[in-house]
Amino acid sequence: MRNHLLLFALIGLMNSTLVFSQDINVKIGVKDSVSSKILNENRQLIVNLPKDYDSSNNTYPILYILDGNMTGLLDAITATRKLKAEFIIVAIPNTDRDRDMMPLSTPTYEVANPGAENFLSFIGSELIPHIDKNYRSNGKRTIRGRSLSGLFVMYAFLEKPELFDNYIGNSAGWYADMEYYFGALTSNSFQNKEQFDGKKLFVANSLVDPFDPKKKVHNGMLEFSKKVRSELGDRLSFKYVTFDNYGHVPFPSFYDGLKFVLKEDG
Repeated sequence: MRNHLLLFALIGLMNSTLVFSQDINVKIGVKDSVSSKILNENRQLIVNLPKDYDSSNNTYPILYILDGNMTGLLDAITATRKLKAEFIIVAIPNTDRDRDMMPLSTPTYEVANPGAENFLSFIGSELIPHIDKNYRSNGKRTIRGRSLSGLFVMYAFLEKPELFDNYIGNSAGWYADMEYYFGALTSNSFQNKEQFDGKKLFVANSLVDPFDPKKKVHNGMLEFSKKVRSELGDRLSFKYVTFDNYGHVPFPSFYDGLKFVLKEDG
């Protein structure tokens, strides 16, 4: 059963010499959940609906937000509203982030039980069918991840590109000791070039990222970008951008990724 989720915002209103405040209740979404047999747990969701959802019969694209805490959801709402884009936004809070986002464990990032394969299966076999059944989806799907969940976006793009139309990874990529895994996954995935027809991939990183001081992730993404362009060409729309005035997860990168996706749709 869905429950309304309210955000209690204290809005400061200023009028020349007078400053006062007003409490405003803003409904930012409904609580939902999926009982997952694959993950053996109940996964909570927060779903934000377009403002005219209840008064129309329109269908909408779905925007899936990894690291779907309140901040992640508000980022998505802000970006979509600035772009005047209507999405059903599905925020997926974490239960075990390292387990779900990582397909492997390496000395650079050790994970006790890497479970990205199961998490991706949950998304494809349980979550997406639940959303498509209970909400008015038009079948177009976008996924967004940042930092570790940005790595998962790259994994999903290579492992099951059919699941989403658009992939947005902010501070996304992998360290050098993960290249053996992702290099092999890339080579294997790119053998079936047709599965990338019409897909859109936007990746953004910072050149002053404190988590990538030697730019190993960035250099890895440069090599990956060359492979995408040389092997897939115009089959998909791809953009890799960098920022030198923002740190980890560059502030404009989500907005820029959505803008890229929407521009290509238009």
